[in-house]
Amino acid sequence: MESEALHRGQFTFYASFFAAVERLPKSRRYEALSAIIRYGLDGVEPRELSGAAASVFAAVRPNLDSARVKAAKRLAQKEAETDGSVPPTGWL
Repeated sequence: MESEALHRGQFTFYASFFAAVERLPKSRRYEALSAIIRYGLDGVEPRELSGAAASVFAAVRPNLDSARVKAAKRLAQKEAETDGSVPPTGWL
């Protein structure tokens, strides 16, 4: 899911992500962390991950996808409020 529309300057990295990465052999931790971070910030899917790192990424990905959708909706709402096409959130 490479997304040019939404580069994020931040994303939530849950303790459960870290716990899953910590279970990997030390030689595979960077691979998994890098894949999670690149996907969380830029939506760049990892091309080739080892089996264990791929398993960790597959477990984490649904959370990252959900967060990306929520962030896109917040951005769209903020832009709509700015251009006046909808009243600001909490207006009433």
